[in-house]
Amino acid sequence: IETPFTLSYYQGAGEERREELIDRLRGGLDLALISDAGTPLISDPGFKLVRRVREEGLEITGIPGPTAAVTCLSVSGQPTDSFVFDGQVPKKKGKKRKYFEELRTRTRTTLLYDSPHRIEKTLEIIDEVLPERSLTICRELTKQYESTLKGTPSEVLESVGKGEIKGEFTIALRGATEEEVEKAKREKFQDIPIEQQYEGLKKLKDLSRKEAMKELANLRGLSRNEVYDALNK
Repeated sequence: IETPFTLSYYQGAGEERREELIDRLRGGLDLALISDAGTPLISDPGFKLVRRVREEGLEITGIPGPTAAVTCLSVSGQPTDSFVFDGQVPKKKGKKRKYFEELRTRTRTTLLYDSPHRIEKTLEIIDEVLPERSLTICRELTKQYESTLKGTPSEVLESVGKGEIKGEFTIALRGATEEEVEKAKREKFQDIPIEQQYEGLKKLKDLSRKEAMKELANLRGLSRNEVYDALNK
């Protein structure tokens, strides 16, 4: 490619750099946004530039390139009919745990990026929150040291820990089955005090005492006598 390099556009590039590029486009130049790490704009700052170009009414053409998320999905063995790309895994432990707990009822395959410095901690938390969930991790896709691992979180974690951890990781996590969704909902429901659930059912659904106790028993997997005893302690 003989066209000269114009400007770098990276995470810290701000409005001033974008406006400089917009000025060049207005002046009649054709510019190409390229990347040495897969398709630009997927989990990188390029979208802000594209947004400004769109606001100016200037023409944009996309040229497909390798994308780690979709490449991983295609070789993962996880369902591909419906999926979500959530970008980078949250860095902080509390936010990471909360994020994966929220996935307990998501039925679509989830695609994520993670770094070699955090992948083990991420897998540990997935193993704690979603121990039976199948996942696939891909490393260094389309490069010399490409590797793919699939299994439960504990199986994948064990394999990752055996070698030197280098390269960026992509995770494909299977979505929840109907049974897993129902189990997660029951467990979440059971975290709420039974008295609060009883009053809520009566008020929201305008149920009689007997009807509310019957529905509460079904939701918590208890007999009506057990619900009665719990409410009358």
